[in-house]
Amino acid sequence: MLFISIDNYNKCYKMAFMNQELNYTKHAQIRCSQRGISAMAIKTILKYGHFNYIKGAKSWSMNKQEKAFAKYDLGKQFKKIEKQLGFLIVSHDGTLITAAHTTKRLKR
Repeated sequence: MLFISIDNYNKCYKMAFMNQELNYTKHAQIRCSQRGISAMAIKTILKYGHFNYIKGAKSWSMNKQEKAFAKYDLGKQFKKIEKQLGFLIVSHDGTLITAAHTTKRLKR
């Protein structure tokens, strides 16, 4: 059952992000470079993670189970980005607003 929901989720992800490139705000570019968050880490969070709506935007993050799936799929590449996996704030039009490491729970 879990695999069915992940397959459906991946189909929705592909439909939502397949034809458009993720745009970065200037703030997001600065934060990603300051915090050492790579483009591969961002793509991994968007592909394997889940989102919650926070103040009209989507907050993407990964739980332990999603990280385990990503580790299985990516193999050795996962080791390079494991510490970079935090959370992303994406606006309704698909623009990355900011990226950060997870240190504490987000307020809703």
